[in-house]
Amino acid sequence: MTPPLLALALGSGLIAFATLGPWLLRRAAPALMRVPRLAIGVIAGGILVWLGTLLAMGPVLAWWGSGPVLLPGRAAEVCQRCLAAANPFGGGAGQTAIPAVLLLAAPAALALALAVGVTVQMVRRPQRSRAAARQVLRGAERRHLHGFDVHLVDSERRFAFTFPGRHGGIVLSTGTLASLDREELTAVLAHEHAHLRQRHHLISAVVTSFAALLRWVPVVRAAADALPHYLEIAADNAARRQAGTPALVSALIKLGERASPAAAPHAGASALHAAGPERVRQLVRPPAGLAGAAPATLIGASLLVLALASAAVHLPYASATLAGC
Repeated sequence: MTPPLLALALGSGLIAFATLGPWLLRRAAPALMRVPRLAIGVIAGGILVWLGTLLAMGPVLAWWGSGPVLLPGRAAEVCQRCLAAANPFGGGAGQTAIPAVLLLAAPAALALALAVGVTVQMVRRPQRSRAAARQVLRGAERRHLHGFDVHLVDSERRFAFTFPGRHGGIVLSTGTLASLDREELTAVLAHEHAHLRQRHHLISAVVTSFAALLRWVPVVRAAADALPHYLEIAADNAARRQAGTPALVSALIKLGERASPAAAPHAGASALHAAGPERVRQLVRPPAGLAGAAPATLIGASLLVLALASAAVHLPYASATLAGC
């Protein structure tokens, strides 16, 4: 395969996965619901693989021929030597109108801009979480209930949610405490504790930060929108193992829509909520058989191909750089 053909294959794969990815995610949902933690990994990893493939487009085109020289003599010589050392195709195939240095600089600039943007998002999110936690937990009572440390908020509204551990952890209202029996309360607390143990806040923060900058890409937008659903299913599975499905379903029905973010003023987007009715059917009648298996397999195969293709571009450059060209 020549550099132009590799670039064409990468570009086609990028466009196809970006546009067809949302449809595949919807069709694969029955299969992904059975393995929610794997689904979370596919969603988070898929965004990174797509981005890595996008950043590989410039470097692979830089292997194709030579364009106008923009750098001064010595710098141009070093650049050409590094390109030759990284090029697995053994030399250019023609003349290009775009200088090779721009083909390398554009992805580097994009990567830097994304890194800065994601860093800003990741810094702002904890700040918002701390501010929300201070408001919600003002006057809250620290309690140890059924083996879990919680903050008990004096409110008749029924809600249960979780801040990142360093910002307060599990938050429960007195209304929720009064409405649930022991088994139901244990199920809700186990669900919320699973968010902490499985680091769902960190996963959500990373994916949301990338999605904030890449929501113009359909598959990134769809993946970010689907992520909370799989985070809740993963936490549900942990609660089911500890307290049983009947107790969890009964608790969710009692909490109902009152467990939504609006029920807990100032909880903020960083809190993961124990929402109710949407998940009851999945708990009572989980998907069975091979429904969704084919699109889920196609998603995995597509990501594997994109990952291998982009690695075939990035690794030679990394190797040449580490070797000093």
